[in-house]
Amino acid sequence: MAEFAVHIRASEEIDPQEAEQLLEPYVIEHEEVSYGTEAIPDTEGQGFAPERSCLLVDGVELLADIYTDLQSHPNVAQVILGGPGSERFPVPVQHYALQQLEYPDLYEYHALDGKVTLVIAESQMEAEKVRDDVPAAALGYSHSPF
Repeated sequence: MAEFAVHIRASEEIDPQEAEQLLEPYVIEHEEVSYGTEAIPDTEGQGFAPERSCLLVDGVELLADIYTDLQSHPNVAQVILGGPGSERFPVPVQHYALQQLEYPDLYEYHALDGKVTLVIAESQMEAEKVRDDVPAAALGYSHSPF
């Protein structure tokens, strides 16, 4: 297990062999990053999960860098945080919605930029509570497939 898991769905327009290489630079460049074996299900219209679609990451700073980089990658259709292989569960939340959290002291926070903060929960149940507390429009993604 790693501190965090990051899953991607590749854009429908990308070649499957090219999609397999999307996460490779992170594994090569960072000792704290490895491939995970867990796969996410494909979802109609949201890209596809290449065979290597999961990264296991230790360290919130590195997670934030990888998440931000993948969010802006033209061949990545979706980035999902948490799920199998993860010990902690980050949820991207727009800053304006942080005041909606019922129990803010339960979480750790890491600002990504001037608009989004990762709210880091210690369990999948706590992450679901974050998703329930804030409006869907304020989430980095509407739900977790796990």
